Formats: sequence, structure tokens, C-alpha cells
Amino acid sequence: MRKALAAATATIAAVLALGACSPDYAPGPAGTVHDRSAAYFKSGGWRYRLTVTTTDGQRHGFRVTRDDYRHCFHGSAYPTCTHH
Repeated sequence: MRKALAAATATIAAVLALGACSPDYAPGPAGTVHDRSAAYFKSGGWRYRLTVTTTDGQRHGFRVTRDDYRHCFHGSAYPTCTHH
């Protein structure tokens, strides 16, 4: 009984850990990357944001995954830069 409970607990913990590592944020609007920022929050870890300028000149900031942040640099076209 203890082994089964321990195995179930380990499985649940692994699923939760994997789910927490790959957040899925809503995509931002298409545009040119104007700014990148990474702010650290002690309880939540790193949070990554991009700011894009759309074709009508408006700037929009939104949260992205670490992968998207690493691939999108100032001046690159979003969301094209996210396809690696």
C-alpha cells in the first residue's frame, strides 16, 4: 500500500512539474519587437515580456515563454521569431 501511494504521489508531482515548466500564454499581436524585459519574482521565478510595435504604430506588451524570449530580439518580426 505504501509503495503504491508513493508511486502515485511521485507521478502526480512529475506531471505538475512538467506542466509548470511550459506555460502557455496567449500570443501577442504581430509586429516588430521593440523591447524585451525579464523581471524576477521570488515566488514565481522568471517572467518574460516582449513589447511589439504593430503596423498602425501602437505598442503592445505581453508575457511570453522563455523560449520565445530567447529567440525574439529587438527589431525581429513577431511571431515569426518564435518559430525556431
